[in-house]
Amino acid sequence: MRTLLQAPPGFGKSRRLAKVAVEHGGRTLFFVRSHLEALQVYSYIAEYGGSAALMFGRSSLCKFGARTATECLLLRERGICKARYKYINRKFAKIDDIYNAGVCPYEYLQAIGRQSKIAVLPIAYLESQEYLSSIADLLRESDLVIIDEAHNLLLHDLLVEKDVPSDMICDPHARRCVLLPIMGELLKGRNVLLASASVTKPFSEIFIKFLDINYINNDNIFFENLVIDIYPIKIRYINRISKSTVLLIKKILNDTFSVFNKIILFLPNKKLYEYYKVKLREYPLSDRPLGDIPHIVITYFGSPLSEGVNVDADAAILVGFPIPNVTDSWLKAKMQIVDRLGLSGFKYVLLFAAVSNSVQAMGRVMRGLENREKYVAAVDDRFWKYRWAMPKWFANSAVLREAPTR
Repeated sequence: MRTLLQAPPGFGKSRRLAKVAVEHGGRTLFFVRSHLEALQVYSYIAEYGGSAALMFGRSSLCKFGARTATECLLLRERGICKARYKYINRKFAKIDDIYNAGVCPYEYLQAIGRQSKIAVLPIAYLESQEYLSSIADLLRESDLVIIDEAHNLLLHDLLVEKDVPSDMICDPHARRCVLLPIMGELLKGRNVLLASASVTKPFSEIFIKFLDINYINNDNIFFENLVIDIYPIKIRYINRISKSTVLLIKKILNDTFSVFNKIILFLPNKKLYEYYKVKLREYPLSDRPLGDIPHIVITYFGSPLSEGVNVDADAAILVGFPIPNVTDSWLKAKMQIVDRLGLSGFKYVLLFAAVSNSVQAMGRVMRGLENREKYVAAVDDRFWKYRWAMPKWFANSAVLREAPTR
């Protein structure tokens, strides 16, 4: 079994993967994007009658912020960390209780994970040589490797903390490597099940090439209750904070808020998120969902709210087609590496990132479509230009609208 399932947000991919993990019965590593998603998957596995161990990373569990084994050792040698044991045969209700018992929480969960048939891990384990080496034995011994939100294998990279593994797929100056080919080597001979809402047909080639998988596309769906308007406004670096752009965004926000009570607004990056929080202060803004009261959650593409975690929203407004900053030196190097591999660097580095971030953002309103109408306003002319790269369900529903008059 070597399969990549491409399906829309709200399709129930995580639940299906959890069901497969339980029914498989063998040793399974289940990678997810975040700790919140790990907790969701943990509960799904329990619903299907299975049990799993959560293997969170060192930096998230260490109360002193140690990221590597070396940092951990230094904290113990200096007497700052009081943990004396890696594991004791006892169950704990809270992470703090583990440390208070003299046990390192990270080492304890590592030990529990190695004893469990199903281990749920953040995908960050695959994005660092230090972390990857700590689970290399688990990858070798596993019967099945499941990776949810598998588009992150191309979006994210391997951080090089030791020797650069290959000049062909790495930049020694940036100390980074393209992750997908490395995962292809690590997963050879393993049963692999991946799922994503963002690996559309135009982007499937690179995943098939390096992972040797069967690609299943369940994208060609028409959602009767999903309305998508594309406003062909040029949202670019030079005008994103201009007065005219802010006024246009306010007009679209006003029109949307007059119909839908729970809106999630996505900005291109964290800096612009901070800027628009000030410019939109007359609205009932929040940085998190507030239940059924009318409000606008303001966030940015790639934020913790943008992927995987269920958010109850009626409408999403996407400001700007989220092409990454092309002045970034690593992104330039990554594009050149992908070009050398015989593929298009622009397509698989920049365009893929924009499509992935857009799909994940729209996914925040695609739960519950069977019960009520949901709305997406995509504010940028490039949503129309690159609709061929978007999922079929987007192209099936998207309508080009005139820019609103101020």
